[in-house]
Amino acid sequence: MRGILLPVALVLAAGCAAAGISHVPAEIPPPAAASAAAALPPVPAGALTVDDAVRLALARNPDLGAARARIEAALAGIEAARSGSWPRVSVDASYLRADAPSAYLVKTIDAHAFVPGTDFNDPGPFSNLEWGGTVRWNLWDGGRTRLAKRSAEAGEVMAREGASGVRNALVAGVVSAWLDVRGSEEVLSSDDASVRTVESQVAETRVRVEGGAALRSDLLSLEVRLAEAREARLRTDLGRRLALANLRRLLALPAGETLALAADAFQGAGPMPPDLGAALDEALTRRPEAAVARGAAARARLEEESARRSFLPRLDAEARSYADDGDGSADFGRANWTVGAVLTFDILDRGARSAGVHRARAAVREASEADRAVLQGISVEVESAWLRLEEARARRGVTRRSVEAAEESYGLVEEQYRGGVATVTRWLEAESARTRARATEVGSRLDEERAAVELSRAMGRLAAPGAPPEGEAQ
Repeated sequence: MRGILLPVALVLAAGCAAAGISHVPAEIPPPAAASAAAALPPVPAGALTVDDAVRLALARNPDLGAARARIEAALAGIEAARSGSWPRVSVDASYLRADAPSAYLVKTIDAHAFVPGTDFNDPGPFSNLEWGGTVRWNLWDGGRTRLAKRSAEAGEVMAREGASGVRNALVAGVVSAWLDVRGSEEVLSSDDASVRTVESQVAETRVRVEGGAALRSDLLSLEVRLAEAREARLRTDLGRRLALANLRRLLALPAGETLALAADAFQGAGPMPPDLGAALDEALTRRPEAAVARGAAARARLEEESARRSFLPRLDAEARSYADDGDGSADFGRANWTVGAVLTFDILDRGARSAGVHRARAAVREASEADRAVLQGISVEVESAWLRLEEARARRGVTRRSVEAAEESYGLVEEQYRGGVATVTRWLEAESARTRARATEVGSRLDEERAAVELSRAMGRLAAPGAPPEGEAQ
């Protein structure tokens, strides 16, 4: 029996080694979030620039990590498709214990142990061990293996373009979140200045009321305005904190981690195209989603061709060497061998291949329509982003002049109010107008920068900054 177990154990060990299996735990523990986060690049010390934030997001964001994993899976798919062109080598072992005349005759002859004079009607119980190796090589399959390789290569290109699309959207999201934080901080500074101004005026008016030089109604109006200014500051601060939370999410940072942002601007988008037509042309050639849609349509056509070729036969060559023995020793000095070719032609499959062809043709139509829909969607996105950028630029010029006028008006009213010519109501109106103009100017500048980033994303420009999508962050 030990002679039987040895070859069986060798075959099992060879199979496990080929599969890369050494030990399978009874329970696979889930990945620890703390250990996964520890392996990610840390936040650079000091104030974080927008370029640092982009690089950090490209290295830490899980969406881009998942896109890299899809590229690895596509590369593995190419290797699997290429393996169809190579011979398959397998080893096997079998043990037989039987009382069957036909099996006894075949096995003893293959073992070169036939005993003349054996009663084949009643040979009695016997044991046999057979082990050997087989080589199979597909010589021709109608080109389906070649089409499978081309389809897998198209899938790898789609995975890379998909990763570029994730990068394009991620960079746009990081820069927009950055702008939200910076804009909120600027508005918060303006709100702080407004609160300090009104607080100073309230304190001064309170003294004047106590001295009988001002009306109490004026003080109450100022206090109402102070409450409004403080409430506006609270809303702005909440917006800033929410923008920071969104930025931390994109950077895959823990909640509550402190981020200090540097006062710089994103320079990765480059100059804008001269007109909408140029922007559309650039988007249709650079946008990763367009490349993915084209790749999906091409891959569907390859799958259709492969389905049509399933009606063709297969030609395989097979060589086998094996040895039989009844005592478990399996002497390969008395090995047997066979070499042959097999032509396989499926005649009846109850319509399975025809259904596969119809399904593949439907997939081609679906992919073609999806490609057309993606191109239409990209055109709409580019046109919308272009119009928003034009509107933001025009509004930016208006708000600049509005701030200049509001500052000058407030200065004049401040002098008049201190000289007793203007009422507190007029002063409140001027101060409120100045605060609104400042906030509107910050918002218009933020909208212009965000519109430029959105147009760059719509054109596919933001897929380029940083490390390649399939590699690690620099």
